[in-house]
Amino acid sequence: MKKLVIAASILAASAVSALAADMPARIAKAPVVPPVVTYDWSGIYVGGAVGGAWHDTAGNFFNAPPLLWGTGNSDTALIYGGFAGIQKQWGNFVLGIEGGYNALDNGFNTTNSAGVIGERCGISALAAGSSCQSRINDIWYIGGRVGYAWNRFMVYGQGGYAQADIDTQTIVNATGVTFDHAGASHGGWYAGVGAEYAVLDNLILGIDYKHYEFDSKQHNCNLALASCGGAAFFRNVDADVDAVMARLSYKFNPWPTGPVVARY
Repeated sequence: MKKLVIAASILAASAVSALAADMPARIAKAPVVPPVVTYDWSGIYVGGAVGGAWHDTAGNFFNAPPLLWGTGNSDTALIYGGFAGIQKQWGNFVLGIEGGYNALDNGFNTTNSAGVIGERCGISALAAGSSCQSRINDIWYIGGRVGYAWNRFMVYGQGGYAQADIDTQTIVNATGVTFDHAGASHGGWYAGVGAEYAVLDNLILGIDYKHYEFDSKQHNCNLALASCGGAAFFRNVDADVDAVMARLSYKFNPWPTGPVVARY
């Protein structure tokens, strides 16, 4: 009887081994890697900015060639303002539109001593002992932004249309008396770069640089006024501004579509 049980056991074990040998081998599956969920830069934002600006104006007296008009060295000023924009994120890329207003805290403090014919502000032949002055009052801009985000950090390039109100005049160096006041609204363009970091989901800190170029416009004083020096002082004027500003903005997304999946 014992021999019969042993023989049956051996026969059963052999059958199980043969069946296992005929079964296909199991294929190990790679572990599923969850997608990287990142901060979503999509939404509408508003904010304020403050910083420093460097600006310069130049041109020529078009009724008295070859005399040039200008303010010589670049002047510095405090610049501050507000902005608003809308943007959308696709993967790591963020596309948007932004518009804003900036004011410069500057008076007619950009001057250059009168020089000889051909020099900047070379008006000695017109009014000896006088200097050119200018100020940029307001800057408006609207344009596009293209950003690349790493979770809560983003860098971007920007550019578009800009407009500024610019005033010019002449000052008598010895007395401080000014004359031939004139001004115009100048169109132009801007371009720049920046970086932002989302400290909180709705609170964003950033640093921004813009270079503005404003087209040449005629600045002609009113001949009916005693303070106008005459048509010889009519001038073409253009300007450029470089501004570096710290930014603080509040962002909200009224159209949430779920978490953003990005590659890193």
